[in-house]
Amino acid sequence: MTDENEGRPNASSGGRSLNVFFDVDNTLIMWNGKLRNHTEHVFQQLKDAGHTIYVWSGVGIRRWDMKRHDLDKYVTDYFIKPLEKHHEKLDALGVPMIPDYVIDDHKQVVDAFGGYHIPDMAKPDDEELLHVLAEIMEMAALPTLGDTEEPGEQVAIG
Repeated sequence: MTDENEGRPNASSGGRSLNVFFDVDNTLIMWNGKLRNHTEHVFQQLKDAGHTIYVWSGVGIRRWDMKRHDLDKYVTDYFIKPLEKHHEKLDALGVPMIPDYVIDDHKQVVDAFGGYHIPDMAKPDDEELLHVLAEIMEMAALPTLGDTEEPGEQVAIG
């Protein structure tokens, strides 16, 4: 019997575990209330690889939306997303870490933290979340940059 996760980066195989933050509106749930293609598959793969999934939104805590789509079982926690002064507002919004990777349809949020700027409209054959998954897996497999800090770890400068 072979290990289904063999070769995937995770804490037990020496890869990095990332804190992945997903926006909700027009990122996971489209304007018509339907999930973006491949959402559950991507969540399952990320969890299997040892990554931690968080959901945040600029309009409040979205646990009910994730429960409605049977995704709550993959999500570690929920937060309100900062809409401006992104790094400065994390503490005030109760976000205990800096995201390692953000998926959002608002470019300014992705620019602030790094990640994937996803189109706010999904075509019927949309594969954007599969691209997200591949990019996260690739990023997690890379050695840490810099000295010994982990992704998202606050480092004193100067």
